Amino acid sequence: MRYSSLGDVALANPVLDGLRAASPDAQIYFATKKQYAPAIQHHPALTRVIPLEGSGFFNFWGHLQEIRAVKPTLALDLHDSWRTHLVQPFLGKAKVLVYDKEAIRRRQLVKKIAQEPSLHTIHKYLRVLEPLGIRPHLKINFEVHVSKKNQSFIREFSERRKISPAQMVIGLGPGARWKTKQWMPERYAELATRLVEDYRCTLFWFGSPDEAPLIRKIQNRMRGTVLERGICLAGEYSLEQSIALLGRCEVFIGNDSGLTHLASGRGCRVVVIYGSTTTSLGFEPWGPHSTVEVANLPCRPCHPLGRNSCPLGHFKCMKDLTVDLVEGAVKRSVRRSR
Repeated sequence: MRYSSLGDVALANPVLDGLRAASPDAQIYFATKKQYAPAIQHHPALTRVIPLEGSGFFNFWGHLQEIRAVKPTLALDLHDSWRTHLVQPFLGKAKVLVYDKEAIRRRQLVKKIAQEPSLHTIHKYLRVLEPLGIRPHLKINFEVHVSKKNQSFIREFSERRKISPAQMVIGLGPGARWKTKQWMPERYAELATRLVEDYRCTLFWFGSPDEAPLIRKIQNRMRGTVLERGICLAGEYSLEQSIALLGRCEVFIGNDSGLTHLASGRGCRVVVIYGSTTTSLGFEPWGPHSTVEVANLPCRPCHPLGRNSCPLGHFKCMKDLTVDLVEGAVKRSVRRSR
């Protein structure tokens, strides 16, 4: 069970690898919110997703009945939330294992009481399997799988948009749930313009439907032709299709959000821009990546998840991140990806 959010659901894929290796014939179900199912649903070990659709008592009651009908013998709580606690009485005689989210340590990091970083979320998830005698391999694989249908979609999309196999594609995700995780739109516009001028690349802009206006705003501030400003995927394609298209990008640039984890799980080299959060909280992208952040800023991190505004009013964690600084990280990532 892991109900939210997008990146956290995606990071559960290695747990399914561990379960499949230990019990190849097991039936494995994954309970999550319907909108996040594409981040996990095509894993080859999975029997199926049990989706929670919508909100409210009746939707949740129906979801509980679906879980009860499975008659589980083992349940892994990868969320440790009020929702998963409500599910537990409907699990019958199933053995329940709950992951340690290290909430206290993360709060101590915010309050500057602790210095030792929190474990990476993938490691915390995999520790749930240890009572079963399942330990991860030295090299932990993190892959977000897509269906054969969506693999074909990538080819059709590229042909329709006249993007050749040799063409460099760079992905960008300028949105984030919390404002203190968002680098400024005008800086994304300048960065994107420079990347097109330097690499003659095609830009894919990723985001939720709600983030489409933000992306359009950034594109409108860019120099160059409409074609050079790239393709806005937000609101035009489903999350499942967007996940597939991340696999076409050589490099992905984004804020500390679920998209950076999806990009990493699709094989992209990621450049992640950190504002109010830090890698010490345990949500760093798993695969090859570069981090861009303001070093030695004593107010960071100011919250385990992010805030809607800077509590000190200066927002130095983002304002001091120049386009030159991010561009340098991107160029290093491009060189390493080729």
